[in-house]
Amino acid sequence: MREGSIAAASRRLNLTQPAVSQGLGRARVMFGDPLMVRSGRGLRPTQRGTELRAELGVLLAHVGTMIEGPGFDPARAQRSFTIATSDLGELIVLPTALGRLASAAPACRFDIRPPRHDFGDDIPDLLLMGAAPPEGSWLARDLFEDRFVMLAAKAHPALKGNMTAEEFATLPQALVSPRGDGAWGPVDAALAEKGLRRHVGMTLTRFASLPVILAESGLVAAVPAVYAALPAVSSVCAVRPLPFEVPPFTMRLVWHRTRDAEPAQKWLREGILSAVNDARGSSS
Repeated sequence: MREGSIAAASRRLNLTQPAVSQGLGRARVMFGDPLMVRSGRGLRPTQRGTELRAELGVLLAHVGTMIEGPGFDPARAQRSFTIATSDLGELIVLPTALGRLASAAPACRFDIRPPRHDFGDDIPDLLLMGAAPPEGSWLARDLFEDRFVMLAAKAHPALKGNMTAEEFATLPQALVSPRGDGAWGPVDAALAEKGLRRHVGMTLTRFASLPVILAESGLVAAVPAVYAALPAVSSVCAVRPLPFEVPPFTMRLVWHRTRDAEPAQKWLREGILSAVNDARGSSS
């Protein structure tokens, strides 16, 4: 159902297309429903198919726990893990964490993908989020907190002298919004308490391009200090404290409740948490 075509499903399952078609036929008879119907060049699930897909996602998670048994041996495991994150998580969390995890589990695969508004049944094993976790059947654990700073090209005049919140709000700014929606954040909320609204001159979806854009455009940005300290950022930009109080930035591990007790999932979460704690401890 996830692939939307017999050909794509057969490649994913490593089966022939006739075998997949026969399996779909048997499922249609079993459930008394077409399950998948033609839509354009592909297939889309019926209402019953959508309901079954969600139920099967939960069932397969429990089956995975039964197969793994009471423990998880990363040195012998052969499986894949999916982590959904913006590129901020890729830049400040995953380099150290994935190096350690891949070394401990050499036969495992780690797939990184961008977050989505609605995962449906395609739930990732883990999310790295700087925003509040989704409502519903999700659990979260804080990785770390960090302060926001103002980032600008090294020669930017706003880096010198005193600055008020009013002056900061009038500066043309670049806003990184991974989902492209210009979401309201802690900096905006702090300014709103003062009756201010910042001047957003550009909206981006990725942090990776931000340093070069700031260096070339004269814009400034409010970013977590841990991001500003990355060599690729600090080589072209400089920081100054924000001239007003802002609640800290919090990076969180988020996972679905159905994955909470799986030994492999616990290993993944604890591995990332341990790597981040060690990295931040050595840099303090």
